[in-house]
Parts: sequence; structure tokens; C-alpha cells
Amino acid sequence: MTNRKKLHKNLRKTLQTCLSIIKKQSMEFCRDTGLHGYKYIGESHRAMKDRIVWAIMAFVSLCTAIVIIVFTYDYYANHRVSSVIKSTHYGIWNYPFPAVTVCNINRVSLRLTRKLVDKLNLPPSISKELVVQDMKLLNELLYPGQTEQNIRYNLSRLQYIFDANGLSIPTVIESVTQSCESLLTACKLKNYDVQCNQLFTPRYSRDGLCCSFNYISREQFLENKTKPLKVTSCGYQNGLSLLISFEPDDYHASFLGSIGIKVMVHYSYDYPDFDASTKLVIIEKYSFLTVYPKQTYSTEHVRELENTKRDCIFADEGDKVTTMDNQGLFARYSYQNCLVECRANVIKAKCGCIPYYYPQNETRVCDLRDIECLEVYKSWYASSWPGRDLSPKTLRSMQIDVKDRPCNCKPDCDFYRYVVESSEGTLNKRIFHVGLKYSTSFGENNTWKNQSVIHVFFDDLVSVQFRQDVHYSWRHIFATFGGLLGLFAGFSLMSIFEFIYFFVIRVMTNTCSEKHDVDRILITKNQRSKNQMTE
Repeated sequence: MTNRKKLHKNLRKTLQTCLSIIKKQSMEFCRDTGLHGYKYIGESHRAMKDRIVWAIMAFVSLCTAIVIIVFTYDYYANHRVSSVIKSTHYGIWNYPFPAVTVCNINRVSLRLTRKLVDKLNLPPSISKELVVQDMKLLNELLYPGQTEQNIRYNLSRLQYIFDANGLSIPTVIESVTQSCESLLTACKLKNYDVQCNQLFTPRYSRDGLCCSFNYISREQFLENKTKPLKVTSCGYQNGLSLLISFEPDDYHASFLGSIGIKVMVHYSYDYPDFDASTKLVIIEKYSFLTVYPKQTYSTEHVRELENTKRDCIFADEGDKVTTMDNQGLFARYSYQNCLVECRANVIKAKCGCIPYYYPQNETRVCDLRDIECLEVYKSWYASSWPGRDLSPKTLRSMQIDVKDRPCNCKPDCDFYRYVVESSEGTLNKRIFHVGLKYSTSFGENNTWKNQSVIHVFFDDLVSVQFRQDVHYSWRHIFATFGGLLGLFAGFSLMSIFEFIYFFVIRVMTNTCSEKHDVDRILITKNQRSKNQMTE
């Protein structure tokens, strides 16, 4: 008990000493500092009530500055990145020419279907004509529920025939889809005649097997590091020109009630999905597709921010942030590609397969027996938020946090967007073509028939470029916080050194001086004691 009392006594004495030092240094600080109003607190000749009023005013001003600083920092934390127009005259030669994906509205060719059915081994009870009619149901793989009738038995029967003949769904789709060679009769790029098979490649899109130009797949990128093509000028003579040949009598299963093609214009690394700029070109039309490119890029200051503090990621960071099983199916990360993989994962989780039009991994390809499951869970994947049930029944009551992202897909820090405007005219029957070179003639053997011409080109020599940069850098924060403290408390950088001087350096020097005085007094006392003993 005695030791505890002694300890409490020593602590109390130490605390009193510290308070005494703080009080002394505070009064000296108030008298000598350059901060506004503090000298009135430390002047001992003033009345106590005046000193208290000045102390309250100084405290309130400092608290007000701190509160405003907190609000300012919160705003900064929630608005770290901002977008501004960098240039309205950014040269068109800096933009990659968009990828152009052409999809025939007729997804099942009647001629090719009959050719395929002739090779099939069919049960005696099933006629070839019945199978030809059932082949229309292949569109259900693209748009489940498109047929309003009960077709479960027809789907099972057709899938049984495919299985009996060892045909996979991708093989059947490739067999009944019109080839790019027959769809694209003539092509021009930058006003030069080019073989269409050198420009266009069969590629899968959200509308099935289509023909794509300047679309870079992962295999192409890994093989030779292919980059998107560019053009140096505007106008339809310096873009991509196509002569499309239609076969109206060959239409067997169309996803639209028209004869024509669907043209999707998109970035070369993005999967041609429904979010691409889309135009419909019908038969016997002369169409201009004018492209308005826009670029948004982010500075290195944005890259220096942590991923959690900026609402975008760069292409080389995609594999680090996504949480999907089938990553790496595209040449590079983009928000659109991430959503495609997200939808594929949702379908895989719900139905145990992936549709044939999505990039494949080792997962089973959805067949005709899976259509019922695809239709049931359509609201789970065919939306802007894959993985959530966005059916009309649940959409009204659903609360979605916009700060969250489906499958952790974040927007791109660097991206291109292509806005497309179209204009068209009817082809003149008296004009004939030689490749894509036009002249006038009245020859009956050279008249247009079931064809259309398409020009895809940039609209201008310059376009708009946007820049994403850090909204507030450390310089802005330093200046803003310093300005607020200066406005409310007269604070400056020298005030920091004053505070350090009075409460650190002065305390240390005073302590050392007092210790030196004590040692000097003890030495003097000892010397006197020795002298007295000597006498």
C-alpha cells in the first residue's frame, strides 16, 4: 500500500509539473505568436472576462475551420477524378477505325438448311421437310421465348437428331449461316479494291455468326500483336465500302420482319454486343454510316490512385480486379467485355452451359434442351446488371447500390466511343456496278438486283478528345486547407514552426537548463562540504 501511494503521489506530481509547463508555454505562445487574436488571451493586464471571450472566439474559429476542412476532404474523396475536354481538334488519324460487324437478318439459310438435312440420318417416322421447318427454332438459342407456341417437344426431337448425327450446336450454326463470301460481293478500303475475305472474318456476336472487319480476337492479338487499322482522312472515299448481296428467296428464319443486314460499329477490342452502335440496312439501298469518334484517356495521376479510390481501371489491370471464372477470353479488358463474361458466368451458374455466341472455355455449349432454362433466367443475364433478377415483378421493389458493380466490372479509364448517324437513298435501277466503281448505263443485264451499298467513314478531320485527371492534387489540397486555416485563424506555415518552438524546443531547452542548474548547485554543495571537512 505504501508503494502504491508513493506511485500515485509521483504521478500526481508529474502531472502537475506537465500542466504547469503547458500553461506557461501556452501563455508565452499566445503573447508571441502571429496568429490573430491569441495575444489578447496571453496579456495578463487584461480583464479575465476579456481574455475568456477572446479564447472562445479563437476556439470557435479554429473549430469552424476544421469542420469546413472535413467537408472539403469528404468532397475530395468522393470526386477524385474529373473529365474535361482536352481538345476539340484532335486529328482523326489518331483514332483507330472502328470495327464493323455485319449480321444477316436471316439467321438460317433455307438453301444451306436443306443441304444439311439431306446429309442427316433421320428416323423413318421423321421427314426431311419436317426437320427443315424445325431448323427455324435455332433462333431460340439467340432469343429464348421468341416462339410463343409450346415447342418443347420439337426442340427435344431436333436435338436428338443432332446428337444422333454427332453434330454440335456451333457446327450446325456454321452449316446453316450464309457465308461472308456470298453476303459480301465487293469491298473497298481507303478507296482501294480489296478482296472481302481479306478484310472480313466470320466472328460470333450477340446475333450469332456474323462477318467482322477490324475486330481483334484474343487469338489474333496473341499471335502477332495485331492493332486496329487507322485512316488519315474523312469522307466516304477514305473509309470502308461494301456491296451486299441479299437472297430474299433464301430467307428461312429471320429475327426481324425485314430483308437486310444489321451493322454494328464498335471498338476493335469490344465484343459486338447489343450496346454497340447499330444500324439497319435494308435491300436495294445506298447507305452512308457516318462515324463520330470520341476518345477519353486518363493521365498518369489517375493511375497513381488506388483502384478503390477511382471509379475506373486500365486495360492492363483488368485481370486483377475481376472475380470471374472465365477470364482472358478477349484480347484486352473493357467494361463491355467484362459484362459479356459476367453474363456468360450467370448463364453457366443457372443452366450449366454457355451459349454458342459467347467466347468459349471448357464449359458445355448450350443446346436446344437448355432453351427452357435460358428463357426462365433471361431476366438474370439479359440486362445491364447481370446476376440480379430484373424481371418486371422484382424491378420496382429492388434497391441497387450504384456504387457496386456487377461482377466487379469497372468502367474503363481509357476508351473509345463511336456515334453513328445514317442516311440512305434508293438505288437507281439504271446504274450498274463494276466492283464498287459506278457508272451510268441502261443495260438490262447490269441492273441492280437484291443488293445494297454501304459506306462507313469518319465525318470530319478532327474530333473531340476528353481527359480524365485527378480533380484535387496534393497542391490543391495544400492550398485549400491553408487558405481555410488562414481565413479563420490567421494560420500560416510559420505557425507550425512557432508551435514546435514553444511546445517542443523551448520545453526541451528549459528542461536541460533546469537540470544543468540543479547539477551545478549539487556540485557547489559538495565542494563546500569537502572544504568544510578539510578545515
